[in-house]
Amino acid sequence: MNKASKRWDMLRHSVLERTRREVIEPFGPLYLIFLGTSVFYLIGLGQLSLAQKPTEYSVLAAISIIAIATAGLALPFLTGAVLTLRAADRKLERLQCG
Repeated sequence: MNKASKRWDMLRHSVLERTRREVIEPFGPLYLIFLGTSVFYLIGLGQLSLAQKPTEYSVLAAISIIAIATAGLALPFLTGAVLTLRAADRKLERLQCG
């Protein structure tokens, strides 16, 4: 098999770099959203588990319970998105290097 020309290698590299800029980098904040949601959920879950059970609940307690439950429901979806994004990024890295 013939070796690829320099022009072909440059074109391939530029296409992969542009793909990374337009597909992977816009989803970069997803990592921070995942981290923030995870921390919020773990802190909230710990607070609910370790806190004394009040005799009556307030509106603020109900809002925090709903927020913690929403974060818990969002975590599996965010985990899947982050893992997919990381896998695509690694695949692009391997294509660029090899």
